[in-house]
Amino acid sequence: MKNSRRRYLLFKLHSEDSSIEEKHLNLAIWSSLLSLYGEVSAADSKLYLIEFDKRGGTGILQCAASSLQKVITSAVLIGSIGNRLVSFEPRKTSGTLKGLKR
Repeated sequence: MKNSRRRYLLFKLHSEDSSIEEKHLNLAIWSSLLSLYGEVSAADSKLYLIEFDKRGGTGILQCAASSLQKVITSAVLIGSIGNRLVSFEPRKTSGTLKGLKR
């Protein structure tokens, strides 16, 4: 069985305050992906939040290469998490973590 190619997405989450928890962000991205593309596409995306710094609002997402645009679209359309207004800004994509952190 062949491993699928992955892509890594560096992002910045702009919010009113820095109290957005990693689990709430992850849930918001998953919910948006599910509502836009359905369960099959969401499962095929192999979405995983690798890290998130809530002070700086930066983080890294991992997903399948074929689902990168769907993940970006779903994340950008998130307007609020809980009762806090947020804005998702994709910064850079890469095929490796090393290339992303350069």
